Amino acid sequence: MRIVHAPTEIAGQMGILIDGLRQAGHVAIGYNWFHTYLDYRNDYVIRTEAYELKKIVDPIIHHTDIFHFHNGNSFLVNNADIPLLYRAGKKMVMHHWGNDVRTAERSRTLNPYPLPNSYLMDEQIITRLKLLSTYIKHAIVQDYELYPYVSDYYEHVHILPLACRTDRIPFKYPRADNREPVIIHAPTNREFKGSEYVEKAVADLKGTVPFTYRVIEKMSHSEAMKQYLQADIIVDQILCGTYGMLSVEAMAMGKVVIAYIRDDVKAHLPSSLPIVVANPDTIRDVLHDLLRNPERMRKIGMAGREYVKKVHDVGRVIPKLLKIYAQLQPEGS
Repeated sequence: MRIVHAPTEIAGQMGILIDGLRQAGHVAIGYNWFHTYLDYRNDYVIRTEAYELKKIVDPIIHHTDIFHFHNGNSFLVNNADIPLLYRAGKKMVMHHWGNDVRTAERSRTLNPYPLPNSYLMDEQIITRLKLLSTYIKHAIVQDYELYPYVSDYYEHVHILPLACRTDRIPFKYPRADNREPVIIHAPTNREFKGSEYVEKAVADLKGTVPFTYRVIEKMSHSEAMKQYLQADIIVDQILCGTYGMLSVEAMAMGKVVIAYIRDDVKAHLPSSLPIVVANPDTIRDVLHDLLRNPERMRKIGMAGREYVKKVHDVGRVIPKLLKIYAQLQPEGS
């Protein structure tokens, strides 16, 4: 199959999936117009911009079997190309990632902890979802935290776990005799990650138990990964209700990961999930308990890497993605 991913690289997922598809024998390439300081790099993801991408849409369309779009975006601004692809009978799937579909109104009914507003207004999100789902029948989300935001629109919503190249990630487990563990918090968005609650918990714990606390911000992904390897505990997001790519990479490194997983989301995840659950009300006590029990931290770290191998490794994810592709029908047919 000839597969194109476009146009928004989120947490390196486009590149990882393309690598996996190519390993599976398919022709896959990506186009990314979303550039950040994280600076994700991949030989098969072409860094571009909307204006330049518009120039090559026609040849891409003619030589592609499946279009895998990301984050509610497509080749052209305002998804102007989606009706054209539909009428051309192309196979399409939309991969939603979070704030592209997370409306404030729905979030208030699902999550006991308030999240910052999306970069889009609720009306904009709903209008775009209605447009996309008119022409695209299949959507992908990473888990059941996002599922309720899109299930009323698309005919088919597929769950595809975050993908990780486990064999490329070095690991170092917490030492059972470590008397001063290192805690790292790495917010890309402080308000979304709940950083104020993490930092209050850390401040409250100062002087009660030995530890070192570091914040990683505004650093490229490759540089940040080097810092994560020195951690024992990595605190991810404690408001959203699920875990993100930082959690996956940290588990692959053998670190103890703390995140808030809502009960309804956790019910759909494997029972072996080793993430230590904490929210703004419990983060202090959860950290305190871990810091006093380095042997437990080592066991959790070891379980985390095994979990990623079984659930998130790209070799496990790609067969699931190919099953989704197999269900796609030419749109407009």
